[in-house]
Amino acid sequence: MRNLAYLAIATVLLALGGCATPATRHPLIAADLGAPSSTERMAASLSRPGVVGFERVRFAQWTGGRGGFIDRDDPRTAAIPEGFETSVIYAYVIDHPTRGRYLIDAGVSRDLQARLNPLMRKGLADMSVRVDRGLAEWLAGRGAPRAVFLTHLHFDHVGGVLDLDPAIPIYLGPGDARETHAMNGLLGYPIDAILNGRAPLREWSFAPDPDGRFAGVLDVFGDGSVWALHTPGHSPGSTAYLINTVDGPKLVVGDAVHTRLGWDEAMPQPVPDRAKPDAEQSANRLRRFAADHPTIEVFLGHQTRAGQVDR
Repeated sequence: MRNLAYLAIATVLLALGGCATPATRHPLIAADLGAPSSTERMAASLSRPGVVGFERVRFAQWTGGRGGFIDRDDPRTAAIPEGFETSVIYAYVIDHPTRGRYLIDAGVSRDLQARLNPLMRKGLADMSVRVDRGLAEWLAGRGAPRAVFLTHLHFDHVGGVLDLDPAIPIYLGPGDARETHAMNGLLGYPIDAILNGRAPLREWSFAPDPDGRFAGVLDVFGDGSVWALHTPGHSPGSTAYLINTVDGPKLVVGDAVHTRLGWDEAMPQPVPDRAKPDAEQSANRLRRFAADHPTIEVFLGHQTRAGQVDR
């Protein structure tokens, strides 16, 4: 989430010489899942019947200026009029026939706001965040997940873990946990507030894709049913997931492409200058892979694609 108020705060921080601090100081270990693979093997898996159940769950929404979603300093965005975008917080449920239930991202918790510092709470209020339901409400009467697979470690994707047993493992991409920014300390380390008392984070161990199509590809369970794709840019460890479901392949791209403008019109998103080449390359790789395999249904980070139903 980005907001003009945050930008102003960051400017003040830099003027005061604020020190960059990590996203979280939570313990970190290597993931115990995921075998390095290739795009070619992942693509071949699409020819086999899917075995995984899949559901997208809507938890909350907020509204922000369009400049928070597309890079207004890039001349390619000049033709996009000023205005606002509605952004939705989703999580995804995958039910594997032998491995059990997993979440991709964690939605939100109604207990989250109380754990945030006043500045963070003010930022959420400014964006008119509306929580439709917390993860605890959705889980009532349903089976708890075995683990959470994060697309990235930004708090709007991880906040719902407050509603889970602290022993449930959380997996994430390389570099996200220790990504530094001066805002982390000022905002009260919101990720640490969410992760306090939990098991160590488990970091995916990507290897270079031998096909050169992605930064890395993992066969999560070793059976071709769920794949993790390293898509750095929005964050260092941004991870997309391809799931071979009983209803066809689903590609959850996270905030590597978080809006319809980003996917359908290839509008670049606002990221630090050092991350722009990776962000653009990752978005292009995802769009190209989906175009090469038209049976794939794509799920963006915070919006639906044209023709999708938002439930």
